[in-house]
Amino acid sequence: MKNEIDGKFLLTVFAKVEKHGSAITNDLGAGFTLDGVTVNSGFDGYEAYFDNGKVQLTLGFHNQWNTNAENEIAFDEFMNMLNKINNNY
Repeated sequence: MKNEIDGKFLLTVFAKVEKHGSAITNDLGAGFTLDGVTVNSGFDGYEAYFDNGKVQLTLGFHNQWNTNAENEIAFDEFMNMLNKINNNY
């Protein structure tokens, strides 16, 4: 998996999902979903959560991130979904 993911890119995708997606409520609370990607923010606003049902990525304070991706293939597919949203909206 990539060692670095651009926090600005993730926040841009988050904003696009929020703007163009559908409002949902899940285990993390209120969020939005678009093209298979769900986003939520932490209760304090310092975390952003991205999920596609297979991979969850959390962006935290100071652009620190972590993911539960089982392998690089799943992670790459997830990142392709984020790139598609970024390019299409």
